[in-house]
Amino acid sequence: MRCRAIAAAVVATAAAAAVSTAAPAQAEPGLWDTVPPEVQLGIPASPGQGVWAGWYKEPVTMTVNATDNIGVGLIEWVRRGAHHDDGKVGGQGTTLTFTQQGVTDVEVVATDFSGRMGGAEYGVGLDLTDPTIAFGGSAANGQPIRRGEERRLEIACADVPTAVISCQARIGQDRFGFGEPVPTAANGTYAVHVTAFDAVGRWTEKTFTYTVVDPLLQVVDNPSIAGNPTSATVGQTLTAAGGTFTPTATRVDYHWKVGDNAPVTAPTYEVKPEDVGKRISLYATGHRAEHVVATTPTVGNVLAAAGTLQATGRPTVIGTAREGEALTIVAAGVTPAPQLVENIWTVDGKELKTDPPVLRLSRDHAGKTIQCRQRFSKPGYTPLSVPCVFADGSDRVTVAAPSVGTTDAAWSVLTPAAIKGKATVGKRLRAVRPQLSGPATSYAYQWLRNGKPIAGATGPTYKLKKTDAKRKVTVQVTASTAHRPDTVSVAKAKKVGR
Repeated sequence: MRCRAIAAAVVATAAAAAVSTAAPAQAEPGLWDTVPPEVQLGIPASPGQGVWAGWYKEPVTMTVNATDNIGVGLIEWVRRGAHHDDGKVGGQGTTLTFTQQGVTDVEVVATDFSGRMGGAEYGVGLDLTDPTIAFGGSAANGQPIRRGEERRLEIACADVPTAVISCQARIGQDRFGFGEPVPTAANGTYAVHVTAFDAVGRWTEKTFTYTVVDPLLQVVDNPSIAGNPTSATVGQTLTAAGGTFTPTATRVDYHWKVGDNAPVTAPTYEVKPEDVGKRISLYATGHRAEHVVATTPTVGNVLAAAGTLQATGRPTVIGTAREGEALTIVAAGVTPAPQLVENIWTVDGKELKTDPPVLRLSRDHAGKTIQCRQRFSKPGYTPLSVPCVFADGSDRVTVAAPSVGTTDAAWSVLTPAAIKGKATVGKRLRAVRPQLSGPATSYAYQWLRNGKPIAGATGPTYKLKKTDAKRKVTVQVTASTAHRPDTVSVAKAKKVGR
């Protein structure tokens, strides 16, 4: 919008002539005073030119004065637009300051002492906003561009409330045309400097930067894992294949990704024990001088599984299965070599482990059935359990007692049998088993009266009768163990009361 002014009434100076404020007494307007007051509006020269005359880039102050041949009695003013106010003063004049952006129309009327009036109008425009610069097009500010690639830069300059009168761009000392491709012939960082001026002299400078970098290799074919397996066991070797680029890569690296671990760069990969349960995949990178490294998508989804231990035979047990002897396991051959070998013996169904692989047979083993197995383990491999074979080709043996005639063929009595209960006719006595040097498999009882067997009294308890009164009653306990002579223990007799 262009500011308006009544040129005949405006004096573009900051000073106004002094006028008298005195007036003739009771003068009638128009009878003797024929000259209306003249209004002087003082304001600095506008930086805006042509259609933008009257526009300023900073707040501005206007002086308002009036002169008359007989004196000015009243000056009235009204502002409309960006400023909206009014006021009046005596003939001494006033100042108006403009601080709001936009157009303000000023109307001033001066009245002299004879009642004649003179006036002036003026438009003041304020542009307090710098012009703006915006970038567009296929080139992006701050982003790299491949050498030789075509990217265009669009530039838009704008201003409110006036207009842009100059918008220029340059790269170094060279002018740059809006919408043209930016130079990408050589690597390096470049800056496009854009400067915009508006109608009142406000200006803005903005810089667009981009970096020209090496071109990128393009992936032609993705790599693969030879055989395209879905799983691989510990110790198995996976081999990478394929992966091509354009232009042709001078070097191709293969990267194995195992679970969340850092990639391993190599043409092959051997599955490790710690990989079990994880997924193995592969990607490739292509390399060529003056080109950015290209990376293929990740391919493959191989599950790492536990390896399998292989036995080349069965563990063999040597030695005689007799009390006082020892049985020894000769280990089976296993591949790959196990890290741990466990020797597991089963004695009448109860397991025990020995290290070294030797079981020394004691009294506790006599008459019992022995079996064994070896358990092989290695990190990353499924444990392998292999049953033993004994000298006769069977998978179990029974431990024999010592040879007949040896001094310790029978168990010895550590604590003799005993009787519990009150020795009174009608009461019941209970036999207490003896404690032996080894385990017994069964016990037999015979109650005695004065050292002779009582007919039918062969249980662990005996109820005293009238015929037992005043006689001594005891019990004989016979402990039996397979492959051993019986062990007999007689309890201390009790005299029976009535």
